[in-house]
Amino acid sequence: MKYIKTNEAVKVENYPYGFSLKTTLTDTMEFNPKKGYRRVTQTVNPKNGRVNKPKKSTYYAFLIRYYDENNHIKSTNIANFDYSLEGFNKFAKWAEENFELLTSEEVEYLYMQLLVFSKVDMVATVNYKGAKTEDLIPLYDAVVKTLLQGIKSKGTENLFSAISIDKDKILAVCPTNYEPFKVVHYK
Repeated sequence: MKYIKTNEAVKVENYPYGFSLKTTLTDTMEFNPKKGYRRVTQTVNPKNGRVNKPKKSTYYAFLIRYYDENNHIKSTNIANFDYSLEGFNKFAKWAEENFELLTSEEVEYLYMQLLVFSKVDMVATVNYKGAKTEDLIPLYDAVVKTLLQGIKSKGTENLFSAISIDKDKILAVCPTNYEPFKVVHYK
């Protein structure tokens, strides 16, 4: 896949407009640190040359555009952290390899998103898998420190290569017989 920089506006000529007309489409990304990313497209009315009202998609925690095999612009959320450790690690690897596509403000936002995820995952591991907080802190500590360093750098440093949480080590500190949702029948 050939990804498109998040701050790059792409013009598409001869874009279909109605049944028989063609126009120019401008495809951009909008980023808001409180809401995330959304795609914005805008066409020109070929009948009068006026720019039409922009069409805006839904906000996502992360969204990136790319060219498909037909050279059409598509978008994907790159696992959207998919709220699993595998998704977390997959996204960190993607961000490391594609760092140049992002602005420093977006990188800082992504470090914050990953920091929140790591803290939520740690609390969930305690609550739903029975792990002890003191056993988990050393397993998350290096990642949290790296994310905080990335936030402090205002997103100028590519620290994504140092961001990975080992699922096997986390599962190793969880009791195997822990059942938080076990139904007990009382007589």
